[in-house]
Amino acid sequence: MTTEIITRRSILVPIDLHGITRDNLENLVRIARQLDRNLLGLLLEDIRLQQVAALPFTTEITLNSGRERSLLRDHLSQRHSLVTTDTRRLLNELAHRDRVELTFENATGTRLHTALERDDQLDIFFPARQRRHLLAAQHAGRSKSISRLGLVLANTAQDPRVLEATHNLLHAGLVAQVYILAAAPPAPAQLETLYRPGSRICVQSNFRCDPATIVQLIRQSAYDLLLLPRDCMQGIAPEILDTALDKSAAQVLVIN
Repeated sequence: MTTEIITRRSILVPIDLHGITRDNLENLVRIARQLDRNLLGLLLEDIRLQQVAALPFTTEITLNSGRERSLLRDHLSQRHSLVTTDTRRLLNELAHRDRVELTFENATGTRLHTALERDDQLDIFFPARQRRHLLAAQHAGRSKSISRLGLVLANTAQDPRVLEATHNLLHAGLVAQVYILAAAPPAPAQLETLYRPGSRICVQSNFRCDPATIVQLIRQSAYDLLLLPRDCMQGIAPEILDTALDKSAAQVLVIN
């Protein structure tokens, strides 16, 4: 008799000095539950902020000891501790409530580089930096946690997983509208797997998956959640991709 060992896939979420809103964390946990994923919280200390804090003009001399100390370094250290502690506590609470397995790791680096450089076969969740999407979600009603879901099909190895994730979120009732951005018209069988009574599916079949278009899509996303095959991010300069993610009002889930 043989025993089959099933390894559950995980979603990595970088947690840095900017923190993550409760709305984004709740969506992340719901997504993980419906996709049958574990969660890995990566607690990041940004090396770029450390470098700024080490500059000489950010120091003061204390009168009682005559010693030099970094004002900015102290401030960043305190903020980093507060943000990571609060985010960890809230994520633990939400994951426990929804019975999602959760672990944490510490790392140093930017959220993009540290997440993408890992060898693990992990999906990666980038929470929205900008919050204007929350107002739109409120006006759309609270019956759906993801009012507008955008997904890219670019003839990559990750396309089937992108469709599977969309199917699961749709049939769990978490998504109201689906917008498919495809390099070529999707096969009828692919669309049939997404069908759910009451849902709305729109298809754009002439989407260009070149680096410039992907960057613009992330930066100016009109969706609450954007599903991207990881291969779509190849060829994009890290600093350009990092800036696009920082400016985006959408949550982005990179499918590996």
